[in-house]
Order: sequence, then structure tokens, then C-alpha cells
Amino acid sequence: MHLKKNIFDNIFNTVIDIKDKSKDNIKTRMDLKEICRRFLKQKDPFTLNLEQRRSVCEWVKSLRVLDGYSSNLSRCVDVRTGRLFGMKCHDCNIFMQCLLPTAFSYLYDQILKPLIKLSIFFKDLCSSK
Repeated sequence: MHLKKNIFDNIFNTVIDIKDKSKDNIKTRMDLKEICRRFLKQKDPFTLNLEQRRSVCEWVKSLRVLDGYSSNLSRCVDVRTGRLFGMKCHDCNIFMQCLLPTAFSYLYDQILKPLIKLSIFFKDLCSSK
């Protein structure tokens, strides 16, 4: 039932690089050491810097949607730290299906395209045909 929320939280926390919530950490790097031949924690191309995170949060804070489409997302934004918090399951669904490609447009194409495909997959999964 909350599969999309869990996937959204994992993707968002990894791209925004939230400490202790990101799936890219030292333990993961140690597991992949032999496979990828990479161990040092460096700036990854799939994480946003603070300025980009703040820009995404300002965009979400200024976002206006139709009544009943989602809750007030501006109350879930902390622009200073560049974080989203306290989003309900329905808000995560809306974000995954509609807003994810626009919010993460700062990412490189090879990273953004799979996220767009994931967004389309969830949109198709939940649509009534």
C-alpha cells in the first residue's frame, strides 16, 4: 500500500543527500567496493548541491495545484536546509507520478531518464484504462 511512499522517500533522500536517510552511505560503498572498484565518498552525480536543493524546495514551496489534488506541500518544505518532511502517502504519490521529473531536472540525463521512466510506470500503474 505504501510502496510508492517508500520508493519516493528512498529516491528523494538519496538525491537530496539527507544524512542517515540516504541509501548511498559507507556501508553501501563497502559492499560495492569489489564490484565498482570505488570506495571513497565523493560528490556523486545523482546528488544535488545545497543551492540546487534550495531551488527545488523553493519551487515546491511556490507550487500551486488545484483544490483537492494534494495537500499544501509548502508546509512540508524547509528551504534553509533544503529538505522535504512530513509528506503524506498521497502527496508522495502525486510527487512520484507528476512532479519528480520537473523537480530533479538538475540531474544528468543518464540519471534523470530512469527516474522519468519510474514516474511513468507508477502513473500507468495507477491510471484507470
